[in-house]
Amino acid sequence: MLDWFSRLMRRPDAAPVPPAGAAATATAVAPMQAPAFGQRKPLVGRSGRVEAFELRLPGAIEQRLGDQAAGAAAAAHYAALLAAAAGVQTARQALAQVPAPLLDRPGVIAQVAKGVLLLPVGGMPTAASLQALRARGARLGVPDGPPDRAPGAEFVLLRAAAGGVDTLLLSAQRWAEARPGLPLVALGLENIDDVERALASGIAYAGGRFNAADIAAPTRPLQAGAVRICGLLNDLALDRDTTVVAEAVRGDVALSYRLLRYANSPAIGLSRGVETVENAVTVLGRAELGRWLSVMLLSAASGRQASAALQEEALARGRLLELLARARGVEQADRLFTVGLLSRLHLLLRIPLRSALEPLRLSDEARRALLDRAGPWADYLALADELEGDDEDRFGALCLPFGGIDTVLALAEQAWGWAAGVTQQAASPSI
Repeated sequence: MLDWFSRLMRRPDAAPVPPAGAAATATAVAPMQAPAFGQRKPLVGRSGRVEAFELRLPGAIEQRLGDQAAGAAAAAHYAALLAAAAGVQTARQALAQVPAPLLDRPGVIAQVAKGVLLLPVGGMPTAASLQALRARGARLGVPDGPPDRAPGAEFVLLRAAAGGVDTLLLSAQRWAEARPGLPLVALGLENIDDVERALASGIAYAGGRFNAADIAAPTRPLQAGAVRICGLLNDLALDRDTTVVAEAVRGDVALSYRLLRYANSPAIGLSRGVETVENAVTVLGRAELGRWLSVMLLSAASGRQASAALQEEALARGRLLELLARARGVEQADRLFTVGLLSRLHLLLRIPLRSALEPLRLSDEARRALLDRAGPWADYLALADELEGDDEDRFGALCLPFGGIDTVLALAEQAWGWAAGVTQQAASPSI
């Protein structure tokens, strides 16, 4: 990594790094095209999808830099962060917060990609540096404050603090009245309901924890499609013959079409086309069929503004848990994929997790991890949860058994790349 930093600082005209994991498939991790760097946090756009990512240095690095946040080492780290943001820019918007003095360094400026949302921290760069950053296409933002003091701002960063989402929305209203049309970005929201409230108020991008406020007891039954998929998952869990599963899938036209489309997709990579549901079930096998059904269960549980973002985050979470389990040599690591995926099901259904899982025949390990955060798989979910949080000490401690922070963040980068590929495929026209 230090050699890479050196090359960045010696070559201020280096081209932006291409995106990592842009061509991920459902069965294999996409090759990384650049070293994974920084912590990636999703931002939901008004479409309800993940439309941007905030890239941050890991807290451990920020702590090590300490008072040297404007020195050469910090410049190398933030140059690498901006290079990673350049990769994100090819598919999604990227947001980076960089100490203002570093934005006066040519080696850092050279890594700024066109369109990146860039927030100088602790002041503003010089007028010459601002001109150079804008010439590279950066969109420069300001933190919340008096609108009349930020005439050149191209976006505003609002942060939920002690006042919670209500105070943030008041700030958003003030900016909207003073500067109509100026994009607003909200960070630090406590749950997905607050994210949706922010988007409904006109926020362009909203990010924070993808957990939930208190969810009341269910007031309506599961939708018919979700019930059907739960039954198919239970057939697999009970080790019933795949012909039973195939017959059940054939009874649902939409599900049959999606299964055939998936079996014939580049992600599977078959040399010959699959024309029947029975052949698709046979070719995929029980493990891959169970994975596909789990993804379909998320798709059936839609109906809220941020459903698409929740589904992609659940895919990334499931893939991360699977990759962590594989790195540990865990047998049947795909079971951890299902655990990660189902840990978001209650948010999509808007019912308590226990109620959401009730129709499914899960293993004891999975049920204990999901409902009690106990058992051998609990540490996987704890780590996935803390990826969204701000407790860097706890995050670092949870990463240790999995190879450390750098290893976990690299796997998380791959997981997001894979999830993006699956999401793009799922977004293609269907019946």
